[in-house]
Amino acid sequence: MSQLTEPDANDHDLVSFDPASVRSQNRAGTVAATAAFGLMRTATKMSVRGREHLPPAGTGIIVAAYHANHLDPILVGLALKRNGRMPHFLAKSTLFTGVLGKILKTIGQIPVLRSSAQAGDSLEYAKDALAHGQTVVIYPEGTLTKDPELWPQHFKTGTARLALETGAPIIPVAHWGLNTIYPRGQKKFRFRPFSHDTVVAFGPAIDYSDLWDQRDEKKTMGDLCQRVKNTVAAMVAELSGRELPQRFMSKETGE
Repeated sequence: MSQLTEPDANDHDLVSFDPASVRSQNRAGTVAATAAFGLMRTATKMSVRGREHLPPAGTGIIVAAYHANHLDPILVGLALKRNGRMPHFLAKSTLFTGVLGKILKTIGQIPVLRSSAQAGDSLEYAKDALAHGQTVVIYPEGTLTKDPELWPQHFKTGTARLALETGAPIIPVAHWGLNTIYPRGQKKFRFRPFSHDTVVAFGPAIDYSDLWDQRDEKKTMGDLCQRVKNTVAAMVAELSGRELPQRFMSKETGE
């Protein structure tokens, strides 16, 4: 069986964030967002909180997003686009081929070069996007949470690494209500126009300035991962009206 070949880490033809490319991505993103918003309106009444926590356009930010439903990229993407931020989600670089790859490039999504020799190199496109003042959206878990009560689970180090290597603000985002529209384990949507309220909330930028002086890189990334996870979990607790579990109250990993 032949294996997919990862694109060369030095191949900058996958996606670009120069001004002309960004303008084109925004135009395509506006078309996609208009269609997506029309679809979402058939199923839910969407509201957005914490708009004031999004820095002005032109400031590169990392959006660390809660991931509990297959629809939440649409929800989070709409919340950002309708508030002046074109979302650039991270995706496996092997997807950037053929028709799908062309679509991903057109709307400026970000390839992760998973075969890179250095972990930091795998995020080179994300760093480029941040350097050009763009919005990089990361799902820190790398997959949907499997927690039966939909709490966040293990956060990988990509978000922390990208932040520590660029100094970009980390904006946490959580949401609630999608499980009513598209319940876990079911294959059918519940289309009931305006009958459900879905909320997206942006939080204040996570302060990690105190971690710069730590000498242990592994612990620094672990502590920042924990800080981001605790913040997102607290936002989920608030949106869902539930008590925050004790496991999200520790400040450090202890590693």
